[in-house]
Parts: sequence; C-alpha cells; structure tokens
Amino acid sequence: MADELGKPSTTRTLAENLWFPVVLFLGFALVYLAAFHRPQPHEVPVAFADPVAATRVQSRLDEVSPGGFHVVAVPDAQAAREAVLDRTTSGAFTPDAKHPVLYVAKANGFTLQSLLTQTFTPLANGKLTVVDLAPTVAGDPLGNGLFYLLLAWGLPSYFAVMMLLRAVGLSRRARMVTFVGWAAFLSVAGFLIAHAMDVIPGNPVAIPLAFLSSLVVSLVSQGLVPIFKQFFPGVAVMLFVILSSASSGGTVPPQMQPALFRALHPILPMGNLNDALRGVFYFHGAGVGGNVLVLCAWLALGIALNVGHALWLRRKHTQDEAPPVEDPVLEMPRPTALPTHGHRFGELVPMLIGTVRSTTGDRVGGAILTVTDGKGRQLVRTTADDEGAFAVGGLPEQFVDLVVTAPGRQPTARRTFFREGVFRREDFVLAPEPALTPSSHRPQ
Repeated sequence: MADELGKPSTTRTLAENLWFPVVLFLGFALVYLAAFHRPQPHEVPVAFADPVAATRVQSRLDEVSPGGFHVVAVPDAQAAREAVLDRTTSGAFTPDAKHPVLYVAKANGFTLQSLLTQTFTPLANGKLTVVDLAPTVAGDPLGNGLFYLLLAWGLPSYFAVMMLLRAVGLSRRARMVTFVGWAAFLSVAGFLIAHAMDVIPGNPVAIPLAFLSSLVVSLVSQGLVPIFKQFFPGVAVMLFVILSSASSGGTVPPQMQPALFRALHPILPMGNLNDALRGVFYFHGAGVGGNVLVLCAWLALGIALNVGHALWLRRKHTQDEAPPVEDPVLEMPRPTALPTHGHRFGELVPMLIGTVRSTTGDRVGGAILTVTDGKGRQLVRTTADDEGAFAVGGLPEQFVDLVVTAPGRQPTARRTFFREGVFRREDFVLAPEPALTPSSHRPQ
C-alpha cells in the first residue's frame, strides 16, 4: 500500500551513496597491494649462449628461485643479443670464462634489470659485465616514467565520459565526435609534454598509438553506460583504472606479478599500449603489431556497444538518446519525481513522500504535485499514482512551495523547508469545489 512507503533506513542510504568509494578503496588496497607489494619472478625468459650448459644453469636457478626463470638455449652471443632486442627474452647471458656478459634492457623495467643482475652475478663469480641493449632516455632513469604518461592518456578519457553524461543536450553523434577530438588532444599534448621533459624519445609514432588507446577507453566506457547504469562508475574504474594500471607493467614487469595480473597484461588496453610504446621507442618496433591488434579489438568492441545500443533504442521506438546516468561522485542530485514503490539499490532516495486524500478519506489518484522554489520557478512536477501516493527526490536545501491540484477539487499549497539528509512526509487533503448555487448565475 502507498501508506507503507516509509523513510529509507540510514544504513541503506549510506550503502547506496558510499558503494563507489568502497569500490575504490578495495580496488586500490587489495588490487594494488596484491600486484606490487612483493614482486617475484615467474618464468622470466633468459637466453643462455651455451646449449650444453643451459640445462645445468636451469637447475641451479630453480634452486635459487623455483619457477622464477626459464632458460632458453641459443648458439652464441650474437643470438643472445638478438633474443633481447626482438623481445623474445628479458635478458641474455654469455658464460665466457674470462668475460661473462649479461645483456639486459632497462626499457623492460629497472626492476627486471636489477633482478637479472642480482641473479646472474653469482654465476659469473663476481666478474659480470652488464650491457644495457635498450637504455631509456635520460629523463626516465628508472624506466617507469612512461607509466605516468599512460595514466595521463587513460584517466581523462574515462572522466570525459563521466562529465559528458551531464551534457544531455549533446546528440549521440556529437558525443562520438567529442571523444575523437578529445583523444586527439590528449595524444598530441601528452606526447609533446613528455618529450619536452625527456621522459620519452621523440618518435611521433607514439601519437596514433596513444590516440587509439584513449579513444578505446572513451568508446567502451560510453558503451558500458546503458548496460550497468548507476553502477557504471565502479565497473569502468575497476576495468580501465585499477586493473589496467596494476597489470600494465609500467612500474612492476608482468613477469614479476601474480598470475592474475600476468593474465590481464596482454588483454587490457593499458598493458598493450605500454608494450607497444616500448617497442616503438626502444626495440625498433618489435612485437608492436600484436599490441595494435588487441587495441583495435577493443575499439571494435566500443563501436559495437554504442551502435548496438542505438539500434536497440530505434527498435524499441524510444528517443534517440539514452537517459543520462548520474555519477554518485560527480553529479549532484536534481529534483526528480520517483516511483512510489519498488525503490532499487543505487537509485535516487526519496526526500519527500506523501498521499493525497479527499475530505472523506478517499485516495485522490491523478492529483498533481508541483514543487517550486522561493522565486516561483518550477523544480519538479509529478502525478500521484492510483492510490494517491507521490515521491520526490533531489530537492535543494531551501524553502519550497508544494502545490497540489486535482480536477473538481480546491487546490492547496504549503511552504516547507528542506534540509540536507532530512526526510519529510507531507500528506494533503483536497476539499471538493463548492457547488454552484442559482444565485451565482444571477445577473449583477
């Protein structure tokens, strides 16, 4: 019954409004700590320029770090170098008795370079020569500066979608064009800034790669909006911010992360952009083709989600644009008429409920409630259901006027003050219009 519509509990109200910060907390606390807190090698491939001794070295490494390294036998030192440069292995070792050499690539991450150096120094009896085949630029001595550029390209692409959810006047086409322009701006500006700071080399091939990745984040995020609705912010942040950055390999190489992040690295956009840019900058394009194919697959997914939703709307004979989804973090609630029953988790909580009755106690279905501010501007207008019940949410903290009207009944008005977090119930009684008497028609 409508009378049973009551004030939502404080616990439920807090749960509906704090779930997104909780998702962020758990994501950063659990995911980031799991990914970064104790890096351990997992099947790190290392070329070994002595096929005869490779098995013996593998056994010795397994004693020091079980499952940590995978020795790949190659015929000579030149083959060992090429294995690093074509990114087949993370390092290479030539066990020359007088001049043992370890080939590394700082571009794969300083952490991985340090691990290989510490591991193979005992095998060389302290005579190890370390040769860096792919050193990073001077402005990125630790090899992780690129990771922060990836964040600068990825996070704004997600937040652009969040902010444009409030731009209800934009058509679907205008939204897509905006995403393309935004991705172009981010890719060019980010490249110029990072190159000016000597964080990346000046290879402009990075610009179309960054453009592709940024556009992927925007299009897929926009495509997820009608699927997850009010829960979209949590899903998108977990996918494109928390999991993507944790598994990107930008700070800790995937070979030194737990199995989950090693599995996500070749799938999620940020990891593929990271590998593609490293390939372009430091490895003469080795392995970049596969990364581009993955990014193109994500782009196809984003296009399919948006086109599919547009076709679904057309088939359902609805309006061209999907209704905006409010972000509980960025979007302030607006005055809104709400259903009187069936309030679901995550939806706007009613601030005002009530019923409209006649003087005899009967429910007045179809009565009109109009809420105006102190200047007479209409904030919201709603119609009571068949049982005379109404519900409104998102009202501002100020005095408002409540006006209730119904055919054949005298209108009634009431001024009340709404405070943030204060729930109100306002019931109304409408008297019938006075009957017309013969004297009312008598000429004056």
